[in-house]
Amino acid sequence: MPIINSSYLANEKMPSCLTYAVLFVCCLSIIAVDSAIQPPEFVQRNTETLLMAKFDEMAAQIRDQELRLQNYANQMVSLQEKIQRLESILHSNFQSLNTAVFSPRTCQEARDSGLPEFSQSGMYWIDPDGVGIGDGSIYVYCDMTTGITAVGHDSESTIAIPKCPDAGCYSRPIVYSNSAIRQLKALTEISAECYQSLQVNCVGGPFTVADIDYAWWNDIEGKKQNFWSGSDEAAHVCQCGIDGNCIRSDLPCNCDANVAVLLSDNGKITLKRVLPVTRLNFGHTSYVGGSHTLGKLECFGKSAADVPTSCLDLWRIGYLLNGLYPIRRNQEVVFVYCDFSEGQDVMQTDVGYVDVKSEPVQFYVQRITNFTAMTADAVLFPFDKVQLNEGGAMDAQAGIFEAPKSGIYVFHFTAVDLPGGADLVVNMYKNDELIASGGPKGLANHGTVAIPSTLHLSVGDNIKIIISTVNGMLYSDPLRPMTHFTGFLLEEDIFA
Repeated sequence: MPIINSSYLANEKMPSCLTYAVLFVCCLSIIAVDSAIQPPEFVQRNTETLLMAKFDEMAAQIRDQELRLQNYANQMVSLQEKIQRLESILHSNFQSLNTAVFSPRTCQEARDSGLPEFSQSGMYWIDPDGVGIGDGSIYVYCDMTTGITAVGHDSESTIAIPKCPDAGCYSRPIVYSNSAIRQLKALTEISAECYQSLQVNCVGGPFTVADIDYAWWNDIEGKKQNFWSGSDEAAHVCQCGIDGNCIRSDLPCNCDANVAVLLSDNGKITLKRVLPVTRLNFGHTSYVGGSHTLGKLECFGKSAADVPTSCLDLWRIGYLLNGLYPIRRNQEVVFVYCDFSEGQDVMQTDVGYVDVKSEPVQFYVQRITNFTAMTADAVLFPFDKVQLNEGGAMDAQAGIFEAPKSGIYVFHFTAVDLPGGADLVVNMYKNDELIASGGPKGLANHGTVAIPSTLHLSVGDNIKIIISTVNGMLYSDPLRPMTHFTGFLLEEDIFA
């Protein structure tokens, strides 16, 4: 119990016993003077009335002082809670000036830290949106066996629903103690799962009849919701409707039967993005006996994407320092600047693409001797000189490139024919599909073939060069290689 300083009482000028005694004597003096000129009966009644009025005045003054004292006592309790909060954040375990402060974002995080101060279940301060940013810490119950974070409120006990005729005419806001609503939203964002249990006892108070909602609840955004269990916000349903055992098989909730007997609907709301419940509304209640009970907001686990796709994903994982970060966008990696200063209201600025490859794929092969197509559509092979084959995707002996990674590839084939020969047609094939053609025409001296190509390949796709012309000839010699085939992986589909 708070100790009240006596100097405070003196400064507040509380009436003393001496003051009351003087007042009493003055009253008697006035009565004595007045009694000399009044009848005895009148004097007695007047005395009693005056004394009662004075005592009532003094009692009122005493009550005022008691209220003042109670107010200061409440302020002292509030200060004690603030001190407890600061002690929890600082953990009272500084061994040196270099000791780091750990402020958990969830009870799961506190439990996983292994720190001795989080070994027991109980009330703790956590900071879901990140220590030092956003809103202040919130006071929650941590189950250190399961890692569940439980946030209490003022409607956990069974509360009666009064009679009222109109839709939603009884409305009760849910106040979460020591918890900013933005912090609760942050808690659901970073947790793997969240839920809130709800039980409604009804006596002729339906939820929905003929598509008219008489009862509903409001979610974290204030939006009206009329699903009373599960995670399907598009369906008006209770747990008995999900289980298929409502009192009437044609109704999704027991209370929708709208009968003058006590019925109950209970369930667990598991759609975490709409939690917590912020208001309960009931109406069309013609009888007494109805009530509602709303459980704590409970969350557990960690919400983390396999590969972050935004600054918000990074914040969910636990990143709090502003800066440049790589994230996934479609099949690519990009750089973004993340500003976490406002907690979950993360600001993201695009910077640019990142060239990421799991391993390089690139080749350059040559044929240093002449090649003559003995048949139509003859595959050009072998390439008898390998300048480069990083990644091993080019089979120089078979003349076939096979893609080891999905992505965008660049290829380029060049060669010359023998002078005086027939028109030469050279084709590039992807699997069995003709991609591009080229070749010299007429009697030109060493006409040039050039086939550039940029293609998207999937794993296992192959590229080969085919001479379509029978007896088509390519010229080359060891001293002056004339037939060249190159290719490389330009951009890999990292997330394919």
